[in-house]
Amino acid sequence: MSPAESDATDETDETELHQALRNLAEALETMLNLIKADALPTTPEAHRLMGKAITFLDESAERAFETEGPGEILRLATEVNKMVVSARERILDDAVATSPVPDHPDV
Repeated sequence: MSPAESDATDETDETELHQALRNLAEALETMLNLIKADALPTTPEAHRLMGKAITFLDESAERAFETEGPGEILRLATEVNKMVVSARERILDDAVATSPVPDHPDV
């Protein structure tokens, strides 16, 4: 591999690692915001989705650090972020569905 190819590979790896860290930070921030807002899962589906995200994060943490490249870390972080966003959407949908205030009150 030429020095230019090596530099390009290093730059790609660094870019993927930065994206993975952004995805993971976004997922954790979403979870923290849900807790701050007291928007905890209240339905079985929301519990399942949040439990799935937390379990996946826990199980994939070890794999992420054993991998040889940032591509796997990016894949895992992206998957965790998708799961957390899905759980957040379910929690918010459940909150709206049980709210006594209509979504669009008559003006």
